[in-house]
Formats: sequence, structure tokens, C-alpha cells
Amino acid sequence: MIVEQCSFVSLATADLERARWFWVDRLGLTVSDEEPGRFFVVDAGGVPLRVDQVDGDVHRVGSTDPVVTFKVASVAETLADLATRDVYAYRGPHPVAGGSYAELRDPEGRAVILTEAG
Repeated sequence: MIVEQCSFVSLATADLERARWFWVDRLGLTVSDEEPGRFFVVDAGGVPLRVDQVDGDVHRVGSTDPVVTFKVASVAETLADLATRDVYAYRGPHPVAGGSYAELRDPEGRAVILTEAG
């Protein structure tokens, strides 16, 4: 296979400042790279997540964006911590084999899943 590793996953946003508020200020992810007004990159549990300002070409908001899923030690504890930052579950938590999961929504309405299951 010619792929050596995943360089990053990219999401598009119509409001870069609001997206940064969610991913950095609310979820607490660390910025590893950025070009103000164009994009920022955060460490999303070992996967670089790049958030790009829409440009009408490559970076368009739409249903082709990925769903981001984070494994956490405890969904309940993570939701309690996020609630102190005014981030609340959109759906859940719901029980599943191996734990539970909950769905958040980013400012663009994309699903962000928290799960205890592998």
C-alpha cells in the first residue's frame, strides 16, 4: 500500500472563530498549527484534525464531512466536565456493549461522538 500514515482529517467551517471556540476553548484540544483566517490544526487524540475556512472549492461545508469520534474513559465524567464549559450532549448517553456513547454537535452541526467502547 502506498499510504504511509494519515497526515490529518479536515473539516470545513463557515465560521473559523466559532469552530476554534468549540474545538479548542470548549473541548480543550491543543492547537498544533494554524494560519489565522485560513485554518487551524488540533491534536484530536493522536489524529491531527484540521479545520479550514470554507473557500468554495476544496473546503465546503456539507454532508461529506466526517463524523469525529473520541474514545474516553468515562462518557458520564466527560459530559460532566464539558458541561462546565457549556457543551452538552445532543443525544445520549446511550448504553452499548462495553460502555456508553453520547453525541455532541459542533457549531456547523456535525456529529462528534464520545464513546467508551473500542
